[in-house]
Amino acid sequence: MYSKKPEEARGMLYKKVKTKPIRVKVILSDGTKVEGCFHQPPSLRLTDTLNRHTTDNPFLAVTDAHITLANGEYLQYKFFSLNRAMIVCCFPLEDEVSVL
Repeated sequence: MYSKKPEEARGMLYKKVKTKPIRVKVILSDGTKVEGCFHQPPSLRLTDTLNRHTTDNPFLAVTDAHITLANGEYLQYKFFSLNRAMIVCCFPLEDEVSVL
């Protein structure tokens, strides 16, 4: 029989994981563009984060999301859940190069 208090059990279920926010641009298969932060464990690369647990967890959390839909409509969300299967390309903003 389970004898822990509900507060203790909740703490076991929702363990806080330390992550590093990385600002990215993502282009989806329907032409939607998303700019926001992925939160990845410091030991992982961006590609590891994108490919990690794809069958068990098909969604990625994006915070501070700026979304431009294919029709030009602009949306903003503090939290946005992104389906990994829709991603065409993803790159960190810190690596963005300006063309003169």
